[in-house]
Amino acid sequence: MKLNKKITWSLISILIITLAAGAIALADTWQYFIFRGAMDGYRYNTARGYGWNNGYNSVPGMMNMMGTPGMMGISNGFLNNVDNINEKMTLDEIKKNINNYLKNYDENLEIGDIFVFADTEYYVSIEEKATGKGAMELLVNPYTGYIYPEPGPNMMWNEKYGMHGRFGFGMMGFGMWNYSNRNLNIQNIKKIDRNKAVKIADEYVKNFINKDFSVVNEGHEFYGYYTFHVNKDKQTVGMLSVNYYTGDVWYHTWHGQLEKVISVHEEK
Repeated sequence: MKLNKKITWSLISILIITLAAGAIALADTWQYFIFRGAMDGYRYNTARGYGWNNGYNSVPGMMNMMGTPGMMGISNGFLNNVDNINEKMTLDEIKKNINNYLKNYDENLEIGDIFVFADTEYYVSIEEKATGKGAMELLVNPYTGYIYPEPGPNMMWNEKYGMHGRFGFGMMGFGMWNYSNRNLNIQNIKKIDRNKAVKIADEYVKNFINKDFSVVNEGHEFYGYYTFHVNKDKQTVGMLSVNYYTGDVWYHTWHGQLEKVISVHEEK
């Protein structure tokens, strides 16, 4: 009788472990498809209206301070190879397109910086006029005018405008990639200040990207993270983000050759 009880409890334990493992696997699968769907994005174009983009490829993108590749990024190059059969839009046309896109939000938003890349979508930082704080990061195809949320920190760490903020997926916040973070109350976590975040970012690029790279206090604070400019010989060559709760670093690997950075504030 005692032996049967032991066998019964052993079977119950195995069943519980199996169910738990299955639940975790199911959660991972659900997160994957939700994330891919959001990365595919709802893109805006003033000429064509809304349309879905299904052109992302999965390449290593996210990295932590140990330098290990994460689950997803996007490939270099335009998402649709036929996009570049047309002439590039002018910057004025692109700005007009972005401003029309921003009208979909209740908040009063404006363009901060535009990073013009030679062979990939342009990067655009968006700011809140009322607070001066970074709101979101966008990518714009200069051939088609399509606009969509940048993947990476903008979606996964942005507490107000990202997946965590807009759609309410509790597990899609800054701890998505680390199960131990899921149940943390972010209000009780001490925020990493900007100077320390710059130091973390600078050490990261020197150790894991290029010893000649540096990060200075240039960039935006968004809701949940910072995005800093990465420089080489005082010239901006790229960017990375630092989560201001965990100190995790996410290098923006999906951009190509940077041609110039345009500060819309300086133009005014």
